[in-house]
Amino acid sequence: MTTFSEWQRGDGRESAEDYSIPEDAREFQGERAGFATRFLASVIDVALVALLMMSIWLGIEILQLIFTPGVEVHPPRAATLVLWGYLFTTFYWTVAWATSGRSLGARFMGVRVVSRKGERVHWPVALARAAFSVGFPIGLAWALISKRNRSVQDVVLRTIVIYDWSLRAPLVIGSKHPT
Repeated sequence: MTTFSEWQRGDGRESAEDYSIPEDAREFQGERAGFATRFLASVIDVALVALLMMSIWLGIEILQLIFTPGVEVHPPRAATLVLWGYLFTTFYWTVAWATSGRSLGARFMGVRVVSRKGERVHWPVALARAAFSVGFPIGLAWALISKRNRSVQDVVLRTIVIYDWSLRAPLVIGSKHPT
């Protein structure tokens, strides 16, 4: 198994996958992602969830108007939609981080969540990280002062967020180099 440090050093070989990575981004591949990139990825994800929640609210409004005309309807309260948003975001990030290591926002920003060994994050860790990130979003600010660009969530759960523009999720980061 290749450790994060070994993968980061690399062995000088390029695989066909490396050619799919923009040339300017190749030098950052595998480096720890900074605060701004991670923040923007989170903003994209939260905006997508907010759009989904507004669509659900609008859909409920329209369905109630169609099927119960003339009856006073009560759409979900804002607090209910916010709670659903928190729950959905936790579910969304859990699935994203446990399967591919990245959400849509992370894919757009070219980052991936991995374990400290460079492996895919396991389901319990992904769930804990998602719940921690939703419940304590200010924890990301620790990456501003951390020399290793780690959030509070990363420190507690031993995860790393790296730049990774590759299209497939490796089982181990080091698998990008052919053996």
